[in-house]
Amino acid sequence: MTLIDLLRQRPPETPALVEAGNTLTISALLAQSERLAAGLQALGVRPGDTAVLATQPNAGFVKIVYAALLCGLRLAIIDPGMGRDNYREKLRQLQPQWAFVDSRLLLLQEHPVLRSLYFRLSKNGMYFPATPGLHMISTGPWMPLFQQHTPLRRLEEYAPPISRAVVPLPPEAAFMITYTSGTTGVPKGVVHTAGALQDSISQISALLGGGHNQRLATHLPHFVLIGLNAGVEVYLWKYADSPTEKLQFIRKHQITTLFSPPCDYLPLIEYCAQNDCLLPDCLQHLFFGSAPVYRSFLERLLPVLPEHVRLTCLYGMTENLVVATIDGREKAAYPTSTGDILGRPVPGVELRIAPDGEILVRSPQLFERYLHLAGRDAWHASGDLGYIAPDGRLVLTGRKKDMIIRRNFNLYPGLYEPTINRISGVTECAFIGVYDEKKQDECVVLFVETYAPLTEPALRRALESGACSIDQEAWPDYIYFEKLPRSGRQSKVDKATLRKRFSEKPEVFQVSSPV
Repeated sequence: MTLIDLLRQRPPETPALVEAGNTLTISALLAQSERLAAGLQALGVRPGDTAVLATQPNAGFVKIVYAALLCGLRLAIIDPGMGRDNYREKLRQLQPQWAFVDSRLLLLQEHPVLRSLYFRLSKNGMYFPATPGLHMISTGPWMPLFQQHTPLRRLEEYAPPISRAVVPLPPEAAFMITYTSGTTGVPKGVVHTAGALQDSISQISALLGGGHNQRLATHLPHFVLIGLNAGVEVYLWKYADSPTEKLQFIRKHQITTLFSPPCDYLPLIEYCAQNDCLLPDCLQHLFFGSAPVYRSFLERLLPVLPEHVRLTCLYGMTENLVVATIDGREKAAYPTSTGDILGRPVPGVELRIAPDGEILVRSPQLFERYLHLAGRDAWHASGDLGYIAPDGRLVLTGRKKDMIIRRNFNLYPGLYEPTINRISGVTECAFIGVYDEKKQDECVVLFVETYAPLTEPALRRALESGACSIDQEAWPDYIYFEKLPRSGRQSKVDKATLRKRFSEKPEVFQVSSPV
């Protein structure tokens, strides 16, 4: 049964999605998604076409996903905060025919002066470069645009019914592409079929099942799909809101369930600790996904948590969205000396440990392939090291890959360092990740050895735009200019020494990150 079928089975007038005080019922969501699909068909979209999705995480995003399922459109989620050259390389790989782009990004694209001012004032400015031959569908508010584009609202008003010949999208059809990371080299696009995505969402939806989970709040659109699939009323809130505003939101709407990466909960935890209060009593269930859940985080959470609230920790990866799950209180009580316990695999997931200790995964959720490759192995090598305990639970002992996880982004240093090494003045560079207990997240540190004068502002400008730009999510928190330590016969950069050097700088965690 598809995501669309599951939505159609729900009572039509029940609330589905609430955003900024506006409620979208199941029937309204279905009707608007079907009209959008019909409008896309009339515009020329055909089954198997590819569209880039660079929009705000809002109700429009959700409707685009359902409309794409209805008309067979393949969606590629590309962060508009990435560097321009990085983006262009991904477009060359994708060869899309369509793009859903926020109208504000298109306005910046048209006006260089406005764009320059925007980047000067914005810490984390986003940009969507001009791309010849790509049909633009603008989302978001009306803007005075001169380039050819089709407003999304015009497609949503399309009246004729969608052609039923392409409904539903076959389970084996490629549907969604997400990128684990990338550079101006070969991007790593993960292709999910409609069936695999459905299986992943169903697995997490099963964990949401039950009478206590009635109203879910999140700012991430893929968690909205999970809530809708589980029959839960979903509220979209603003990620940038203050802890006071979020606590008021939870109480006002009687939110029962929160779903976010661990670091998103920290402002709420710190507020409650400082004000000697607990999280709102209406909460029943907290989910943690998209990033590792460390025991130190749970130890900070539990003192501000009402005793009745359930905690569910998910372990997964871009290639297989949910692998294992464990109760948070059980995880907090587990001795850390034996490793990081991840829990038991969800139904359908098979685990195997390779001779070198790497965790291998096989399941119906598993991705189809990387976009630049023809296929994949039957068992996916996770890049994590671990073992299966006698009781069947998976325990993580470390990482095999040189990878840094910040929020829900996998940063592979080996993909970015060659790009940075091409910046004028750079001899060689090295990324390291250092876990910050205060943020409950990894900090990204860039060490740079130079052969010519190079300032930090100049280096950051090069990382943000131009021929050597990199993903915004990979921009370093800290930059140090110094001679890199080397070891071995091949004189490779000694990252263990760099981590030690950084750990000897206790003052760095006392100040705000420069990014």
